[in-house]
Amino acid sequence: MNLSERVFRVWEFRVSHDQLLIRSARTAQHPQNLDVIFAGVDYLELPTKLGEIEITSPMVDDLRKVQAAFREGVTERDVHVIVSGGRRFVVVAAKMTVVKNDLDIFESSLESF
Repeated sequence: MNLSERVFRVWEFRVSHDQLLIRSARTAQHPQNLDVIFAGVDYLELPTKLGEIEITSPMVDDLRKVQAAFREGVTERDVHVIVSGGRRFVVVAAKMTVVKNDLDIFESSLESF
């Protein structure tokens, strides 16, 4: 999933529900927020400012890296790879979704997820 022409940031992490929100806030060119939401987050390795992103499937090297850094039993279906600036970052989560919304900058889409 290519999410180019948007700038993304880590927006919120809810420890109590293991949820992560990565948002591209609305701008004059993009009148809606674009939110990438992860649920059941067990592990994440990414910077807070990402720029343009692409979400892709893990390669063998991604899986090995996560298994070495986090847990050997991690499977491919739980590893989500975010590519930004030519670098690969991982989020281990049970679920991921992408949504557009009109929420205010201080409102969270995690509340309705």
